Amino acid sequence: MQVDCLGGAPVSGYFGKPKNAKPKSLPIVLWVHGAGVRSSSLGNAVKGAENGMLSMDINAHGIPNGKPAQFYKDLSQGRLKGYSHAGRESRETTYFRGMFLRLVRAIDFLTAQPEWDGKTIAVIGHSQGGGQALVAGGIDDRVTFIATGVPAICDHSGRAAGRINGWPKLVHTSKNGKPDPKMLEAGRYVDAVNFASRCKADAIMSVGFIDGTCPPSSCYAAYNLLQGKKRVINKPLMAHAAPRDVQDAFFAAILEHVKQQAAVK
Repeated sequence: MQVDCLGGAPVSGYFGKPKNAKPKSLPIVLWVHGAGVRSSSLGNAVKGAENGMLSMDINAHGIPNGKPAQFYKDLSQGRLKGYSHAGRESRETTYFRGMFLRLVRAIDFLTAQPEWDGKTIAVIGHSQGGGQALVAGGIDDRVTFIATGVPAICDHSGRAAGRINGWPKLVHTSKNGKPDPKMLEAGRYVDAVNFASRCKADAIMSVGFIDGTCPPSSCYAAYNLLQGKKRVINKPLMAHAAPRDVQDAFFAAILEHVKQQAAVK
């Protein structure tokens, strides 16, 4: 399914819900994707629905779902090649602007469903999806829980403060060792750290201590600013990954949050 959206592309994903659900009875879970070009996951949409939620999995680019592998390969080598750096000189043109708009639009769609319980929204993702979860929690105060795995899109301006910035290294560093001023200014508008500082949702985060893609410092820069109840899964021997135990812990945390929300009248 697709939902029209500002920013140049629609929300595109799979949507599932339990049969015969009563109005105002179901929480929401939104699944968001890591870097790359691929179809949405039907399995995630089904998993959430099987566990009693309005469940939607969206791809990161607003592209059609369920196409042959070659379709996504062609996009990744063509129009979407290097997408993460596209337009990075301006907050108006940066690629992430459209991606973040689609987060809000997806939540708009889900909250418009008559079965939504009116209070519970969880967003879950890893890497680029982890960054999107942070953004969703900061940009939309309807979100009540985020599960953010080894989050990307964090600490774009880290180099200016003597830290290693996370994927996608949005701000170019000149030969003199200083960040490009235009990219630095634009990058701040799409830095998941800045959204984290506005996020009042409860949260769980995973961090890999030997992660060279999203270094621990960039993840903690976001974690330290989260405003809600939070906990972190520290993995000293994990690089950039989303292992099964972390995935299971994230989903269990969402189900526990749903249970707690249901108990609040």
